[in-house]
Amino acid sequence: MDRLRRLPLPALLPIVFVVVGGLYFLLGLLGNPSRIDVLARLLGSLFYALVMTVFFGVMIAIRRRKAGGADAVTAMQRTIRTGDVPAAVDTPTWLRELERYQVRYRRNRWALPVMFGIFAVLCVLLAFSLSPIWWLFLVLFAALGAYAVWETRRALRNLASALTELGHRPVALSDGSVARTSQPTPGASWTLPPPADRAPDAS
Repeated sequence: MDRLRRLPLPALLPIVFVVVGGLYFLLGLLGNPSRIDVLARLLGSLFYALVMTVFFGVMIAIRRRKAGGADAVTAMQRTIRTGDVPAAVDTPTWLRELERYQVRYRRNRWALPVMFGIFAVLCVLLAFSLSPIWWLFLVLFAALGAYAVWETRRALRNLASALTELGHRPVALSDGSVARTSQPTPGASWTLPPPADRAPDAS
């Protein structure tokens, strides 16, 4: 998977096109084999694959640009899986990107159960109305949902430890000095000024 993530877009996008188009075609073919027009399904699959490939291509290009390249994205994904942060990284960039991943995974804690619940209801309806093959899809979606929930918990745990470690690493400044990322932001806290010595009462 890491080798796949490192591929340049001209090599990665054709793979995305074939996988997305092939899955869309097979799902339609297996989901309702008695009413399928193979040529129409093939043309629809090609159009769907083209649209999704453009979408994924734009998203991957944006993510790589923000993270600092394909190798950086691959390293961040490995950190999310293991919790280990490489020794030499661009600390500010990694902090920013891993915080974005953390927000996304936190959102997944409620979004994934909702999404897979909707898929489960849809599979039951299609199993009764179209084909029993949708019972198999129900089992598949249930397994994917369980894995996604487990993977989300693991990612949040690893992201928390990675962000803590990065927060204690030094950051090189433009003038060549070194700062600690864990330093408090100026103005984040304040105290009242000490009371001034008052002149003795003339009375």
